[in-house]
Amino acid sequence: MEIKKNYFEFRNALTKGDYQKAEEYFQKAFEDAFVLYQLKLSNNEKFNLNDENELFAVVVLTDNAIGFWKEGMMEEGIAFCESMVDLVESPKLKEMFKGYSLGMQAGIDIDTFFREYVDLSKVDEEFPQFLCNFKDKIKELIK
Repeated sequence: MEIKKNYFEFRNALTKGDYQKAEEYFQKAFEDAFVLYQLKLSNNEKFNLNDENELFAVVVLTDNAIGFWKEGMMEEGIAFCESMVDLVESPKLKEMFKGYSLGMQAGIDIDTFFREYVDLSKVDEEFPQFLCNFKDKIKELIK
């Protein structure tokens, strides 16, 4: 599995505007990440965030969840985020997946969610790959 490598090739192709290559690399990264996701679910294991390939599997899977959100596939996105809460040990990433799920459950479009509920000015020291720092306003979504 070369999830990290394929993810970086995806980002590089995007930067160059080569959308066909970007899609190919993302598909490769996603397929490997999804196989790993299924293994973790079936074996009741957590992603090892110290292993770069497993960390980037979570990055790719998070991108996919955001893709569900962008496409208006809220049920799929919510179910995926909720399953990911159980597959990561990090309280920060658990909180991120819960926050994303709350945004989808509230029917907030993704652009509004990131603008109003996510602190985009703060890059997380532990997980710079993720937009995982919320503004206090996120508490409004907790029922």
